Amino acid sequence: MPYSVFNHVKVAGVSVVAPADTVSLADEAEYYGGDKRKLARITDMIGLDKRRLAPEGITPSDLCIQAAERLFAEMDIDKNTIDALVFVTQSPDYPVPATAFVQQNVLDLPKTCAVFDVNLGCSGYVYGLWMAGCMIESRACSRVLLMAGDGAFRLLPPANRIITPLFGDAGSATLLEFAENATPLSFSLYSDGSGYEALIRPGGGARIPELPDSAYSSVYHSVVHDSNGTPWTVGGFGNTYMDGMAVLEFTMTTVPPHILDHMTRLGVTPDDIDWLVLHQGNKQIVQNIAEQTGFPLEKTPWQSLLRYGNQAVASIPGVICDQLKSACGTGNRLNLMLCGFGIGLSWASCIGDFSGLKCCGIHDFMPPAHVHKYLEQIAYWHKKFRGE
Repeated sequence: MPYSVFNHVKVAGVSVVAPADTVSLADEAEYYGGDKRKLARITDMIGLDKRRLAPEGITPSDLCIQAAERLFAEMDIDKNTIDALVFVTQSPDYPVPATAFVQQNVLDLPKTCAVFDVNLGCSGYVYGLWMAGCMIESRACSRVLLMAGDGAFRLLPPANRIITPLFGDAGSATLLEFAENATPLSFSLYSDGSGYEALIRPGGGARIPELPDSAYSSVYHSVVHDSNGTPWTVGGFGNTYMDGMAVLEFTMTTVPPHILDHMTRLGVTPDDIDWLVLHQGNKQIVQNIAEQTGFPLEKTPWQSLLRYGNQAVASIPGVICDQLKSACGTGNRLNLMLCGFGIGLSWASCIGDFSGLKCCGIHDFMPPAHVHKYLEQIAYWHKKFRGE
């Protein structure tokens, strides 16, 4: 288990951008037989109502780039001082090259900046903070830009009521830097590869190359029925499969003991921590973890779910920017415990005083000029592969 304490790493700033377009459960009432009471029960139980979905041509990379531009502007950051860029995502622009190269180019970061992608999901933000912290604590870097975002959820089958209603698109940018007198940041990270099939997109990689779903067997192909008994095909090797009960059981049996163990290592209790910022799986998960670990619900925010949905790898910075902005930058103590968990399976937590954090908030995405270039590029590649 990588357990680390960094004494010279400051989380200096964070910014989040989400698409302006909103989809609510009410917009998809057909998949619930038009039952308004059922929709209300779902919203009350799991805290999901609205989610943000990016329009065609907009990727998580675009959202992260805009978040970084706002962060640079509000913090008056010289881009030439960025030593490394790490992009954590499960939705890269291309299989190759790494999307971090695209971001480096658009942001006009220096050629001395090391860039790479990390393929990780809902635990990925904490893992990313740890990776950036390792680079800074070792003195390999003085400033690291951590980008974390996921999306393309508009492409999920709308009839898949297990996954589709959960996720909303979002992108974040976090600046970490060397500080001689930084307050300690403590990290605890775990993984269990035996659970890799619990949340998986089987097709499209080297193991199972991307082909039409009809060309695959039905191993990961699932069918659900609406209230009228009509079958809705929601699976296929090219789509994401989630064993919801397995993921829930993992979360409920693994995450609370992990949080308690991390606090015990540091000799702290929930009274010493101002906010427990959890990955926003759903309201029920957040509140159950809080109850099992002794955190009062008022110190465990979850209301971002109602406005943005589960923002996957960006959910933790999403909560900070949406619900804790007023607590940041005041100079007062801001002891946070961040905990992400999910795909892999993986789980990780960070404990530290974030009192100096510059929080730029969460903002709507405004399509910039470079996005049009990407749309033109899509048309170019279509023509090229057709031999035109």
